[in-house]
Amino acid sequence: MYIPKQYEVTDLAKQIEVIQKNPLGILFTARKSNSGLLSYVLGGSSDAVDSELCATHLPFLFVEGKGGQKHKLIAHMAAKNGQIAHLEESGRVLIVFQGPHSYMSPSWCPTKKKTHKVVPGWYYATLHVYGTPKIIRDKKWLLDQVSQLSDQEEGKRPEGAEFEEKWKVTDAPERVIDAKLNGVVGVEIEISDMQCKFRFGQEMSKEDIEGVIHGFEHELGGEHGADLANIARECYSSR
Repeated sequence: MYIPKQYEVTDLAKQIEVIQKNPLGILFTARKSNSGLLSYVLGGSSDAVDSELCATHLPFLFVEGKGGQKHKLIAHMAAKNGQIAHLEESGRVLIVFQGPHSYMSPSWCPTKKKTHKVVPGWYYATLHVYGTPKIIRDKKWLLDQVSQLSDQEEGKRPEGAEFEEKWKVTDAPERVIDAKLNGVVGVEIEISDMQCKFRFGQEMSKEDIEGVIHGFEHELGGEHGADLANIARECYSSR
């Protein structure tokens, strides 16, 4: 990924936060053969494309490596997913996580009113993870993984008498969970590299970034606007 120095994030804690707050990653694999793509171009089935370049959207969990072990990403996917064949053959994969992002209007920047030399931009946080894949068919591993994932996401829900209770795997009958697990396989990625980029106007003047932050908070608003404003504020203060 192309990352100008001012946008690069090397802090592991911030990288992990991107995954935990935005667990739905896109898992990419590639094969060397070009027959599938050629078949598609010549009018073949769209499935032919997946025989060469394939992507699956999966919610991932980050597992911190201990005792000298490498960090990992774990997930599960449909046992009928054709990408499994890629993963069993591939020595390296890419997973992309997309954090908060938004259009940036020049109208938010005081400099635009003075010089008109401000153009639109797209501000975003993203993380690319590279690693070695492994397919797992062990039922206990799968049960642990889905339990951890549901616990993580249920933990983000609000608490209180006015909200529905938080769900846990043990709420469902054992036979139901067992049947669901029969239809999936586990995916474990041993991480080799991570690249993280936060592009949030680090090169701007103080008055312009304050205008952008105001735009996020007052035009976009809500939780999304607040998240963007907080990231922009943090990126600018730490530049």
